[in-house]
Amino acid sequence: MYHCFGCGAGGDIFSFLMNYLSFSFTEAVEELATEAGIKLERTGRDTTRTDIFREILAEAQKYYRKQLSRKTGTVAKDYLEGRKLSQQVIEKLGIGWAPDEGGLSAHLRGKGYSESQLIESGVALQSTRGSGIYDRFRGRILFPISDRRGRVISFGGRLIRKSATGAPKYVNGPDSPIYRKGDYLYGYRDAARASRDLDMIILVEGYFDHARFVDAGFECVVATCGTALTSPQARQMGALASVYICYDGDKAGQRASVKAAEVILEQGYLPGIIAIPRGQDPDDYILENGRESVLELISAADDPIRYALELLGGWSSVRGSEKKVKVVKRLVEIAASATEPVIRETMIREICEQTGYSMRTLELEIEEGESRSRKPRMGKLKEIELNTWDSRIIGSILLSPSGLAEPLIDFVEEDDLRSVSGCGILREIKKQADSGMDRFQLSLLEDDDRAACTRLLVDYPEQTGKNDIDRLMKTVKKERLQGECKRLKSKLVSEKDKDNQELQRKIIEIEKKLINM
Repeated sequence: MYHCFGCGAGGDIFSFLMNYLSFSFTEAVEELATEAGIKLERTGRDTTRTDIFREILAEAQKYYRKQLSRKTGTVAKDYLEGRKLSQQVIEKLGIGWAPDEGGLSAHLRGKGYSESQLIESGVALQSTRGSGIYDRFRGRILFPISDRRGRVISFGGRLIRKSATGAPKYVNGPDSPIYRKGDYLYGYRDAARASRDLDMIILVEGYFDHARFVDAGFECVVATCGTALTSPQARQMGALASVYICYDGDKAGQRASVKAAEVILEQGYLPGIIAIPRGQDPDDYILENGRESVLELISAADDPIRYALELLGGWSSVRGSEKKVKVVKRLVEIAASATEPVIRETMIREICEQTGYSMRTLELEIEEGESRSRKPRMGKLKEIELNTWDSRIIGSILLSPSGLAEPLIDFVEEDDLRSVSGCGILREIKKQADSGMDRFQLSLLEDDDRAACTRLLVDYPEQTGKNDIDRLMKTVKKERLQGECKRLKSKLVSEKDKDNQELQRKIIEIEKKLINM
């Protein structure tokens, strides 16, 4: 179990992987089982929709790979040869080809998969001209996107000929039950392994940039899957190694580099930004200059403040008071995105050294900016604590020896609790108990409920015994009776007939029970 007193996050080992590395619960279980050398057995009932979708994607990958080696794939092979990608990296990355005429949907239908399954898995689209489906990817080089266990979960496709219909150059698979663009990084699995030795992970924007880095011997590289960098992706990289951003050298790429740096800073990490020369992208640069030049660029990588200033030609090139104020405010915005205090102060000091502004002035600017936005710093959960009554009930359930909590779980109802989080935690406890779970899984709680629960478990004084549970159940029963008595008395006062004999009788009965408790 863990609880961060700084940000309020907490939970068990499963929720740690889910929050810190954006694993799903299933992925967390599978990852921990692999680490522990435990083989997970599936029952027939466990063959779920997600299993079927993974089968479809795996079969699609085989199909696309075969198409590249056939005569219909000649145009694709010529294109890849023109891009000077080695056969070794094409094989390593599993790059394939989706023919212009399609064919995957028919192939998969022949394997017994339904049209709805192909659509939901992301490999096919519903025809707009009536019934039937057609392939999502046609006339495209395909890059398989894998999960952290190496299973194909989607594709990214690059058009190699100009489209008469104005089709986009790149198309990515849609979100599905097994894939969410913002949660996965292309190439993550291999990069995670390589980063352990190099203590470095390189972030690029495109699939071909990624392939070029791998071809040059850099396996510690990942790419976003057709979206801007997200917080989950930033956390995954930061947890592995030092992050280096390497986007295109044009203005759009430079702006995107700074934006990506802010997302990484928000997750508590300080990235470096590799400055690709203007007008080039990483693919072009590596092809022309080779591995050694890339290593030199990495060693010369700037922090976000220096990089942002270099884009302007340095502080000395900033002319005029109005322009200087505007530039400093933007630099302060970048520094303010850092949630880690040491990183934030380091960046503020960097701005001071570069511009001559005082620390106090910049700190005031940050405070005013945060006050204006009225937004909490990202990465910070609400610090929620259960009230004393709810803490006593939840703590008694979770910290009692095995077997003693069942009567209390059955007895206590949500109406007995006094907070939203308390009710949420009890609801999940009952749900897991009904499903036969032997041990309560904190990771299945909502974020705020999990934070409150882990804080409670860290602070709770001692384990609960049978006598404690018996006394608590008696107290809960007493609370219920007192509440019912109070409700009936209020009703009696509001009744037009103050001599309502039935209400008076019920009140007397409850008061007798309370006296005898």
